[in-house]
Parts: sequence; structure tokens; C-alpha cells
Amino acid sequence: MKASQTVFEDGLCFVRWIDYSRLMVFLVILFFVLGSIFGSFLNVVVDRLIVGQSILGRSQCDYCRKVLSPWDLVPVLSFLILRGKCRYCRRKLSWQYPAVESLTGLLFAATFYLQVVGENIGLTTLAFLLVITCVMVIVSVVDFKYSLIPTTFVFGASLLALFYDFFTLPSGVFIDHVAAAFVAATFFGSIVVLTRGRGMGSGDIVLAFLIGMVLGFPKMVLSVFVAFVAGSVIAILLLIFGRKRFKQTIPFGPFLVFGFYIALYWYKPVVSWYVSLFR
Repeated sequence: MKASQTVFEDGLCFVRWIDYSRLMVFLVILFFVLGSIFGSFLNVVVDRLIVGQSILGRSQCDYCRKVLSPWDLVPVLSFLILRGKCRYCRRKLSWQYPAVESLTGLLFAATFYLQVVGENIGLTTLAFLLVITCVMVIVSVVDFKYSLIPTTFVFGASLLALFYDFFTLPSGVFIDHVAAAFVAATFFGSIVVLTRGRGMGSGDIVLAFLIGMVLGFPKMVLSVFVAFVAGSVIAILLLIFGRKRFKQTIPFGPFLVFGFYIALYWYKPVVSWYVSLFR
């Protein structure tokens, strides 16, 4: 009797595990779709608000100004179905659109899976991280495209992070996050002063403050370290292949955002791997 009961309980646990796995797969896909929809909206923000245009009104082709139908605006899929061309004038569309939609979808899905499943965080924290993700995507795309960090969005996100940390974190951890924000901003501010703005832009100071406010110590340190390593590697490759020359600058915002997500998602394995190199 006990043996058959054990087999039954093991089978029930297996069925529950299967159902849980299916639910997780469904939710990850759902968050990817949700993120791609937000990514489509972020493309509008990048293309309109940054240049002083209103985000209201129907979307149009950048070339023929034809009003686009809902079928032309399905994230990622419309671009693939139309083979990257406008349905009406057949001009090639920018890869920015599917890239931002896909990137935002992946970040939404990763935020849900790695944070919710891995750390069992609540809905408030999940919503906060998704808002921060939207801001980070805007910052990366705008800096990459215009060599400009939209400080208005970063200031707003920093204020949100300050309130979030104050109301959700223990007092000691809150102070740690505030200190990390000011240390990061001071570090980048020193670079701006010492290089007279040639080595780093003032927008990077504000972005570093936001990163410190969200991550705290010691994750902030890892994010900055990864950003400089990644930026150096890309800069060297651009010089080798003749895409950049000495004294030419490259946008650093995307590297800061890259370092931010490495520290947010994979702080422990990255640090463990790095320490193992010196053993």
C-alpha cells in the first residue's frame, strides 16, 4: 500500500511539474509579446519625441507618408512578412523597428523569468523593473542613433527608483543604493571634468546615477566594469576594421545599459567566474 501510494504521489508531482513548466513557457512567451508591443511604442518615442514631434496620431511611412494599417504595425511579424519594405512605396524600412521590438520583448521575458522565477519577487518589483527596461531601451537606441542620452527620461526613472527603494527596501539597503548612485555619478563626473567632456558625456553621469540607484553596491561596480570592458573591446574592433579613427568617440550609453543587465541578471555567476581566474 505504501509503495503504490509513493508511486501515485511521485506521479502527481510529475504532472504538477509538467503543468508548471507549461505555464512558465506560456508566461515567458506572453511577456515577450507584451515587450515587443511596448518596443513598437518605444520606437515611436525615439523617432518622434526626441526630435520634438508629438507621439499622437497615426503611424506613417517615413518615405511616402502613407498612413499605415494595423496589419503593417504588428511587432516583428509585419517587418518579416513585408520583407523589410513599405507595403505601398516598397522602400526599405529601418532595421531599428524589429530590433527594438525584439530586444524589448527579450528583456521583458528575461525580467519575468530570471527575476520572478529565480527570486520570487512581487508584482510591484516586476512592474518597476519593466518600466526601467523601457527607459534603458530608449536610452540605448537614442544614444546609439543620435549620440545623445535623453536625460528627461533618465531623471524620471531615477526619481521613480528613489521612491521605489525608499518604500520597499530596508533602511540600510536604501542607503546603500543611494550611496552607489552618488559614487557612480561622481566617478563619471570626474571623467567628464578631467577629459573636458571629450572622454565622456554629461548624460552618462545621470545614467550612472540611475544604475547605482537600481542596483546598489556591489552590483553597480560590476555593471560599470563590464561597460568599460565591452566598450574597449568594441572600440578596438572598430579601429581594426577601419570603422572608427583615433580620437573619434562612440556612444557609451549602450555599454552602460549592457553592463546594467549583466549585473542585474548574472552578478553571482560572473563574479564567481572572474574570481576563479585568479585561483
